[in-house]
Amino acid sequence: MKRAQVLEMVLWKSKEGISTEEAKESITRLNGFIKDQPGFISRKTSLADDGKFLDIVLWTDLTSARAASEKAMKNKDLEEIFSTIDERGMSFQHFEVFNSTD
Repeated sequence: MKRAQVLEMVLWKSKEGISTEEAKESITRLNGFIKDQPGFISRKTSLADDGKFLDIVLWTDLTSARAASEKAMKNKDLEEIFSTIDERGMSFQHFEVFNSTD
């Protein structure tokens, strides 16, 4: 199994007028794109009581993580998915994994 060297974290809320179920359905459709990217290991998306979503993606390396992000932002097929996210409060960051119990 590939070892995760990078953790990608995206914390976000859906735009006003988008229901929780619509947001869940929309963001889940991103799985098809992400799982085919070089360096991808796994993805987990969670929902907090306050309506915030947390997306955690594990990557083999930072170069792959950044390349996938850039490719996603240029992909016209993903525009509808990203249009449900309220970017004003979104937080996106990559972290180097230095400890893991897997």
